[in-house]
Amino acid sequence: MFNPQTPLTGDIVTLENALIVPWGEGRKRGISRPAGIYDADGTYQPLSQCFRNTSAVTTTEPKGPVPETEEELKGTWLYGGLLYQHFGHALLESTSRLWARSVMPEVENVAFLMKKQVNRPGRFTRPMKPMIDMFAGGIGEMAGIKAPTRVERLVLAPQAFGTGDMIAGSPDFRAHVHRVLTDRVKPVGPEKIYISRTELYSKRGRYFAEDRIEALLEAEGYHIYHPQLHDLDAQAAQYAAAHTIISSDNSALHMAAFFARPNSRLAIIQRRPADVLDDYLRQYEWFADVHVNVIDALNGRYYQFDGAGQSNELYAELDFPTLGRDLVENGYIRDTSGWDNPAPETIEAERRRLSEKLGIDIRPFEIS
Repeated sequence: MFNPQTPLTGDIVTLENALIVPWGEGRKRGISRPAGIYDADGTYQPLSQCFRNTSAVTTTEPKGPVPETEEELKGTWLYGGLLYQHFGHALLESTSRLWARSVMPEVENVAFLMKKQVNRPGRFTRPMKPMIDMFAGGIGEMAGIKAPTRVERLVLAPQAFGTGDMIAGSPDFRAHVHRVLTDRVKPVGPEKIYISRTELYSKRGRYFAEDRIEALLEAEGYHIYHPQLHDLDAQAAQYAAAHTIISSDNSALHMAAFFARPNSRLAIIQRRPADVLDDYLRQYEWFADVHVNVIDALNGRYYQFDGAGQSNELYAELDFPTLGRDLVENGYIRDTSGWDNPAPETIEAERRRLSEKLGIDIRPFEIS
């Protein structure tokens, strides 16, 4: 079990002539594949194992003999673990070893395992470099390992962040993130924001009539914010400036959590009945000692399209009077005027519009 109170600095090791194996022998199981690091003598290093959380590993020790070296990296490199393109997983897992730069700031280069087998890793590392650079406090080179690669000197730090029981981070990770983000990010933007999903790709789940919520909150002085329309630096600056956030449960809140302060306020409006809120609550508690207001205004009517495989692709209706009342009671808005339910034909029109946009029928869905 991961302990968010246990420092990990003493577990960092430096290996001479280590071998990074991005795709080893053995069976791929679900989200996990054989991959990892061997020392110069060919001994597998368990510290290189990657996790979503301690109950869900993403790399396992390869089987069979140690592979032959195909490529080389000169100099000193920090092992970064798995590099994701998905914003949420990159934020929680691909940043999880960068805290070692606070201990060894001279180690500027970072080497990652690629999430997929690719011939040109630069196409995937370049778009992710701004995030890695931000959370590392600055990096030099960033390498994507696509074949067994011998590294002249490799710094191997424990994974100190993730989902589930790892969402609180280790003390070293939290201290590192607070330091580098405070140094780098200056607050710019409104102090009250609503994080919206109305501009997202339509297959991303949401609640219906969100444009109505936007209008009601704008009247209360909130800025409607679409994170995906801004680069990472602008997002960070906005979250650093915001002291009050209202949002559905989504990956943007994991980013915002790094900039929360003990006097920050966050209300999460549930958009799906799945048990997905614990990670947000723990992250805000451990990173900023913030109590999150969770608002359950789901009215029990859900929709989904054929082929949707996860709760993130679920559409839901909200009970607006309940939502307005809870926002008032928790001090986010002044009164409940206008917080009445949209007409059934309004919901139906939005359902049809989204279905046409997707080319897939979004239909009522029963939650068992």
